[in-house]
Amino acid sequence: MRTASTGVIKAEGFTAQLERRAGAVVVAMQGNADMAVHERLKAFLDDVDLTVRSTRAKEAVFELEQLYFMNSSCLSLLLRFINTVVGAPSSQQYIIRFKSNPKLRWQQKSLDALRAYAEELVFID
Repeated sequence: MRTASTGVIKAEGFTAQLERRAGAVVVAMQGNADMAVHERLKAFLDDVDLTVRSTRAKEAVFELEQLYFMNSSCLSLLLRFINTVVGAPSSQQYIIRFKSNPKLRWQQKSLDALRAYAEELVFID
């Protein structure tokens, strides 16, 4: 069984940090998510799911206001994350909320596609 990591990715041009806040697990991402962080992001998102489940949080909140770019490979990791939640028993499912930056057009299109995949669990603010 995997154990949770430190909940932080720090790479040149990209950071992601996990923290627990009042019934939610909050993930703040900044910079550019590309192939340089793909494998680390994959493990990090697995840890986010593990943390949400182990703390019985009601939602995972992704703060993406300062995420300027995410390539399709990293975006597919978010879909993989959502799919994990969708595939879990209903008692283990939780809300996934994306806080977006309306000035970044790619976010609206990409996040709308993720929401369409699981409208009952994915919300965009």
